[in-house]
Amino acid sequence: MRPTKKTKRRLLGSRALGAATGALDVAVRNLDNARRIANFLRGRMEFRARHDDVFISSYPRSGTTLTQWILYLLTHEEQPDPDHLTKVSPWFERSLAIGELTADDLERFPSPRVFKSHLPREWLPDGARYIYVERDVQDVLVSYFHFYRAYLGFQGSLGDFHRRFMDGRVQYGSWFDHVAGWRAHAGDPDVLIVRYEDLVQSRKETIVRIVEFLEWDRDERWIDRTVIESSFDAMKRRESVFDHATALLLERGVSPESFLRSGTSGGGASELTEAQKQEIRDRSSTGRRLAIRGLAAFLR
Repeated sequence: MRPTKKTKRRLLGSRALGAATGALDVAVRNLDNARRIANFLRGRMEFRARHDDVFISSYPRSGTTLTQWILYLLTHEEQPDPDHLTKVSPWFERSLAIGELTADDLERFPSPRVFKSHLPREWLPDGARYIYVERDVQDVLVSYFHFYRAYLGFQGSLGDFHRRFMDGRVQYGSWFDHVAGWRAHAGDPDVLIVRYEDLVQSRKETIVRIVEFLEWDRDERWIDRTVIESSFDAMKRRESVFDHATALLLERGVSPESFLRSGTSGGGASELTEAQKQEIRDRSSTGRRLAIRGLAAFLR
């Protein structure tokens, strides 16, 4: 049976409505991105860095939370746990971008201020100290895959996510570009690059290295307490203090799952195929230049 003119008009109308709805969704996303970028750039210009500020940056799932907690323990001796780590160590770019905090709010934080970030060095304020946490890419990929499934509604396979990760089609873009950008600053006197594997396997030595870099005076007892209280088991008992994704979950209506998944290193290789691991080994940074429009991926 051939469709009537009325049926054809109805189909065309449905398609037009679908296209208009899709265009509207894109416009709303673009407006939201523009708003967040404007908020961040305004806050970034108004922010006044202090010489003892510390920015902890990393690609996601690389040990930012562990490093934040270590610095909290090194700056708060024998104090009760905070209600949430972001209350004492805010997420710099996101807090500004969504309007949760302003530069004036950040000015009221006592020194030394410790900020979390996932930004490249070039987008962070000058005049502070910077700790970049790098983790084995295979572990990052697998951990990020589980995070995407638990918190961001991703329903594909690890193979599907591997392809997206290698192409940089994930939030925060290419791991390879992110790490290469920070490695280029490894010789800067105000930058310290720390490996997550060292935080797990040689925690005390790495904490001492951080203390020396920051020129903080901490005795052996204080450092030993930090080592004990930053163990995976100790942090797991306080998981609600660390789950920065809670606000995102509420926004998306997603049920919470465990944020601290295993606290180990080296497990990613067992979940990837030999071909996937070889592609990772063969890959290097594309050297992509930073651009303001690229900020949107860091401000969600």
